[in-house]
Amino acid sequence: MVKILFLGETYRADAKSWIKGIEKESGTRLETMEIKRSDTRISRIFNALFFFLEVLRTKFRKSYDLVLAERATSYGLFSLFINAKVRIVAQQGITDAFPEEGFSGFYKRIIQRIVYQNVDLVHAWGHVMTYAMLYSGAAPHKILVLPKGINLNLYRFSDSSRNDFLPLSLIVTRSLYELYSHASILKSIAILKESGLKVNAVLVGEGPEKTNLIRLCKDLAIEDQVNFKGLIPNDQLPDLLGNSALYVAFPTTEGVSSSLFEAMAVGCFPIVSDLPANQAFLSQNDNGVLVPTGDVFKLAEAIRFAAENPQLVESAVSKNREYIETHVDFNKNMKTIYQRYLDLLAKKSD
Repeated sequence: MVKILFLGETYRADAKSWIKGIEKESGTRLETMEIKRSDTRISRIFNALFFFLEVLRTKFRKSYDLVLAERATSYGLFSLFINAKVRIVAQQGITDAFPEEGFSGFYKRIIQRIVYQNVDLVHAWGHVMTYAMLYSGAAPHKILVLPKGINLNLYRFSDSSRNDFLPLSLIVTRSLYELYSHASILKSIAILKESGLKVNAVLVGEGPEKTNLIRLCKDLAIEDQVNFKGLIPNDQLPDLLGNSALYVAFPTTEGVSSSLFEAMAVGCFPIVSDLPANQAFLSQNDNGVLVPTGDVFKLAEAIRFAAENPQLVESAVSKNREYIETHVDFNKNMKTIYQRYLDLLAKKSD
C-alpha cells in the first residue's frame, strides 16, 4: 500500500479536495502535518520553527512513498526535509513568491527556485501558473497542468430560468481578507442602489475584514441587502450558489480559482477581476465579465450589464457548464493526477 504524507492547511477547501481525491484513488488514508494556526506574525514565525523541528524528527522516524505539499515557499520547502521517494508540490497562486516586491518577494523567489529544482513534480492547477514555475527553474517535464476538478454530483447545474432577476442576487465565496476586495463589491452594490437597481448579496466565509465590512454595510445603508453567512459546510455551498444569479470575485491577484469553477458548474454568471488566471477561462461579455481590478464603477456596470442581458447570461452559463464537464471533472482529473504520481514512484523504485 502506498504511504502518503500531506503537508498543508487541511482546513482549506482546496486541500480537502486534494486529500479526498488522492485517498479515493489510492485506497489509503493520508497522514497530514500542518503549522498550528495563529493570529500574529510573531506567533506564526514561532509556530513555523516548531513545525520545522517536527519535520526533522519525522525525517528520522518515518519514510513515505509520496509527500504532497501546498505552496512552494512554505510546505514545499519543508517537504525537502521529509524522507520520501517522490516529492510533489502544488503552487497555490499565480506565483508562490508573493508579495513580489521588497525583501519578502526576494527571499521567497529564492525559496521557490530551490524547491522547484529539487522536487519530482510541480503541480499547476492551470497554465497561467506555469510562467512563475519556469522562471523559478522548474524543468518543463516536471510540470503537471491539470485542475483537481469539481465534484459534478455535488455541484449540479441549475436549469432554472435566469430571466427572473428581481431581486438581483449575487454570491461571493472568497474568505474575508483584504486582497479579495469585498469592500469594493459592497460599494458597487451601493452605487447600483443609488441608480435604482437593488442587488442582494450573500458573502460566504470568515476573515479579519468581517467587522470592517459589516460597518461599511451600515455606512452605505445596504445592511438589509447583504447576508454574511460565515463559514458553512462545503456540502451546503452548491445550494447557495444555485440560488444566486451572479458570482462575483474581485481579488487583486489570482491563481486558478476552484471557487470560479464551482460557480461555473452550478450556473452562476461570473463577474471577476480582469487577471490572466481568469482570462484563461472567460471571454469578455461572452461567458462572463472581466472587470479592471479596483474599479468600483466598472464593477457596478458589469453587474448592471448582466441584469440587462438575461439571454446572454442564459447562453453563458450553459457554455460554462459544458466546459466544466469536459475539463474540470473531479473524478476524471484525480484519476489522471494519481496515475502520474504512481508513474513517478515506479521510476524511482526501478
